[in-house]
Amino acid sequence: MIRSSFQTIFNLEITHTYYENNICKGLVYKPTKETQTIINKFFFKPRITDTGFGLYTDTKRSIAFFLNYLTEVTGETSFHFEANTLNPQFYQITDLPINKIGVIIYKSNWVIPSSKAAPIVLKSNFIPTKEANVVFKVSIEFKDIISQFENNITPLYQIKFKARATQWNYLVMNRSRQNLGSLSIESKSNIKFKGPVEVNLQNGEKAQRFTTDKELLKLTEIPKYSFDLISLTKKNGLDRTKIIFKGLPNPNPSVIEVNTNQLAPLVASLMYVYV
Repeated sequence: MIRSSFQTIFNLEITHTYYENNICKGLVYKPTKETQTIINKFFFKPRITDTGFGLYTDTKRSIAFFLNYLTEVTGETSFHFEANTLNPQFYQITDLPINKIGVIIYKSNWVIPSSKAAPIVLKSNFIPTKEANVVFKVSIEFKDIISQFENNITPLYQIKFKARATQWNYLVMNRSRQNLGSLSIESKSNIKFKGPVEVNLQNGEKAQRFTTDKELLKLTEIPKYSFDLISLTKKNGLDRTKIIFKGLPNPNPSVIEVNTNQLAPLVASLMYVYV
């Protein structure tokens, strides 16, 4: 009789440093047409989790025997899955080429060396395409799964996404027409802003621009930094310091500016501040 309990074939975790607890949100996973056919015919059970997905079987045979049998009768040697995103800002928050459209390819034998047996971190390969139909494609080879089980390890693969780091720019507009004196941005961190420099915005309005210049800060789902806009004026010959905007906004990932006048495109986050 076939056991009622399922055996794990493999699990895949997807992490993202933009999100709190590194749990990547908003991805939708699906098998390719060929893999879906195998899943249906041999009664595999895919399971979606908060951290990714896994594939299970209720075969009474060993995983190695079952996968070798699968190759004999179908000619297939790997499982193939694709992932798309429900987050329209995914490409802005993720450290991917900003000026290219493409798909990220992962394979179970493309791994990042590690002294740990698990998880097995997969190496990425970004392939430019005309259209971005999917975020990534991943292939899990039968032979790699079998190799893990031969070492008494249930395969746990991992894909790691990194948050995009951007140059932060605050554009301060004095719509109140008050005397702001000398402006600066301060915080308890070691991050320093250059400026201000007066710039003309596209709408013709003037703004004082502060920038982190060459220091790039990673975007995060939950704000990690707290900056204050400080005004320094003189009254009766004495310096007077005042916080005129406490807790400047952190970036909206969609509000960016891309500078391509250099070897590597520079992505700048723009924050508009009205006082």
